[in-house]
Amino acid sequence: MNFKQTLISQRGFSLIELIVVIVLLGILAVSVGSRFVGTGGYAEYSYQSRLISSLRAMQVRAMHDTRSATVANPSGYCFQVNFSLAPAAFGPPTLNYGNADGSATCSTAIDFTSSAHLGTASNELADNNVSIVALLDGSNSINYIGFDNLGRPLTSAGKCTAGCQLTFKGEQNVSVCIATQGYIYVCQ
Repeated sequence: MNFKQTLISQRGFSLIELIVVIVLLGILAVSVGSRFVGTGGYAEYSYQSRLISSLRAMQVRAMHDTRSATVANPSGYCFQVNFSLAPAAFGPPTLNYGNADGSATCSTAIDFTSSAHLGTASNELADNNVSIVALLDGSNSINYIGFDNLGRPLTSAGKCTAGCQLTFKGEQNVSVCIATQGYIYVCQ
């Protein structure tokens, strides 16, 4: 008799229990599903990674360049990433460092024909509703960030004495920071 009662009491889930589980799964799917609709700030994080890569590439180029300034080219060569606010974009002025004139490398215009991994297309950020804010020491706007032969940042407004911050604004705000001695990192 005890064996029969055990079999009868262990039949499975009742209809009410199954309905409750299905309703809970439906509520969970609706609330979590909204996370997967839209970009949700992924574009900003992508641009943040690309900018860090671009800045580090220019920094390494600057540190590996052993050419010194000459009488014909007193300013030397510039290793910089330029920023444009309208339309929002970033990239190097040129990637041609082989010629005898370094002035093209010091231009504040962006060469949109350069390699895509070092910058953006002219309308790429605008198409994703993302803008860029570049600040020196938290207050002064800058047009570019270049690097000297020791990898230290140089900007259009001076050196990054208290650090430089570049922010992508869109669905989310994400930033890239550059320390005084040249450390490039994701701001928190």
